[in-house]
Amino acid sequence: MRKIIYYVLIYIAFCLLQFSFGKYINICGIFPNFILILIVYLGLSKGTMDAQLMGFLFGLTWDIFSTDIFGARAIMFTIIGHFLGILNKKLDRDKIYTQFVIVFLASIVYWLGVSFIYYIIHGSGNYNFTFFTLSGAAKIFVTAFAAPAVFYVLNYARKEA
Repeated sequence: MRKIIYYVLIYIAFCLLQFSFGKYINICGIFPNFILILIVYLGLSKGTMDAQLMGFLFGLTWDIFSTDIFGARAIMFTIIGHFLGILNKKLDRDKIYTQFVIVFLASIVYWLGVSFIYYIIHGSGNYNFTFFTLSGAAKIFVTAFAAPAVFYVLNYARKEA
């Protein structure tokens, strides 16, 4: 029961952080993907099932609030949660370097995956991959640089719970 309450609170907090407060903590329209950071954290600390489930729920929520292609984020967050859950025993999640690199790589996979899904669904050769824009690259770097702070807060919350 305690685990369910923890996940519900984390879910509410990160939905509010990503969808409501994002417009207040951005720089030139660019702010971290806090949900991706959380999924990386869950994959590295809790394992495959928790990361996949939360990734799917967060992706589904984001897709519901979005006017983009439904299911693209749910698929990508679930895939990222699955593969990082597999790596949870092989990586030291407490090192800042590991947090930065894994979130950086997960961000690249996320943006390429979502862009590829959009490309496939739209079916036209005129669609630009968002990763290759300056804005897409800036989002990846901002997310990676924010990761250690989010990991620190989540580790502290987990110790207190």
